[in-house]
This record gives sequence, structure tokens and C-alpha cells, in this order.
Amino acid sequence: MHARRSPLLAFAMSCVVAGWGLMYIGRLKWAMGVAVLMYGGLLLAGILGMIASPTGLYAIGGFVVLVKLGSALTAAWLARNSGSALEFPSARLHVLYVATLVLITVTVMYPLRPSLLGYKLYHIPSGSMAPTLSSGDYIVSNTRYDTPKVGDIVVYRFRGTEATKRVAAVGGDTLSIVNGEVIINGHNLGLFHAPADQVTLAHSLELTPQQVEPGHVYLLGDNRDYSNDSRFMGQVAVEDVTGKITGIWFSRERARIGTSFE
Repeated sequence: MHARRSPLLAFAMSCVVAGWGLMYIGRLKWAMGVAVLMYGGLLLAGILGMIASPTGLYAIGGFVVLVKLGSALTAAWLARNSGSALEFPSARLHVLYVATLVLITVTVMYPLRPSLLGYKLYHIPSGSMAPTLSSGDYIVSNTRYDTPKVGDIVVYRFRGTEATKRVAAVGGDTLSIVNGEVIINGHNLGLFHAPADQVTLAHSLELTPQQVEPGHVYLLGDNRDYSNDSRFMGQVAVEDVTGKITGIWFSRERARIGTSFE
């Protein structure tokens, strides 16, 4: 006779690794089905571009929780009510199952996440984009973004690090700043997302006309007085733009959580 399985342990194992609790009670095919459902749903959502926004992150997080919770409750119920005649997997099979899913999780969520799931997460360490992005905000970017547009908030590479700024002009545009107002191709865009009290220093008030090279973008920070942007570091190649910021998924300021950017 096989010993009965612990419902509590079956529940906990399912919460840790998808389907593990079902495997623990001898339902290997059910366990594999849960794993396929969870990882398949995650990959499908990524391929369809459904994750790269605060709403998408919350939705996929809810999906994962529901799958794990559903399988955990099922495993606990079966452990409590099923007989003990099932053949239980060996310790070696448990190790193989857990190791495989951990490896898949680490691979998908880290090196392959930008290309496979289409998003990347960042933490804002400074105030160069304040008040749009504040120090301490946690943001999500769409890594399948490849056509920068004026007004977009983007992630870019510069000297081995990644930072965020707003696209003020694209290849072929002519940009200047007059009395703090951004002029693009003769069109006055006003302060261009910068609060008036952050456009006070000389380098924020005036900028001679700049012709943006093809395949490049001109970036400005919303905190115009205290932003290290294209006024100082020069234009940025489009190939160094790695994503578009779509929103704030977490912040120390509750009102900012869930903020989305077009």
C-alpha cells in the first residue's frame, strides 16, 4: 500500500512550481498539462504583444496566479479524497520535473524575455524625466518598438548603460529651443512636456537649430534643467533605442501605479 499524500504539501508544491503538487499525488499527465497551459499562455500573450503594458503585466500575473491556485486546490482536494493506489513518481523524476521548469522559467524571463515576450522592466533611479517618471518608479517597456515618434518616451543605450528620455525629433527634423519652447520644423510645441519651473537655466531656454541625422533621434528629458540628454551627449542612433516606455507598473506613490503612456 502506498501512503496517502499530504493535502497541505500538495497545495504548497503547486504554488511553488506549476503542477508539482499534482505530480506529487501521482497525476503526472495533469501536472504536465498545467505546465503547458501556464507557459503556453505566457508565450502566446508575449507573441501577441499583450504583456508590454501595466495592464498586460497585471493580466498575465493574474493568469499565472489563477493557474497555480487552481492546480494547487485541485491537488489538495485529490490528496485528501483520492485513494492511495496510484503510483507515485520517484525522487529523481521530481528533481527532473522541477529542474526543467526552473530552467525554462529562468531562460524565458531573463535572456529571452525582450525578444520572446516583448517587454522589459526597469527601475527609475533619477529625476531627469520628472514629473512624468519619478525616482523610484518601476516601468515597463515594449521591446518590439522600432519606429520612434516625436513624444515617445524611450529606453536607449549610451556608453554601456540604458536610460530613458523623450523623443523630441527624428531623422530629417530641425529642432531648436527659443525662450524655453521647443520648435520642430517651424512648429512651436511649447514647453514639450516640461513643467515651467524646470525650464529656467540658460541651456533649457535657448538652443540653436539642430538638424537630426537620418537614422537618429534627438532626445530631451522632461526635467529640462537637470537632464543629460542630446543637448550634451548628442543625437542617438535609432539602433540604440531598445524600447518604448508604455507605463508605470509600480511606484511608491499609489496614484502613479498603472499610469500608461501612448
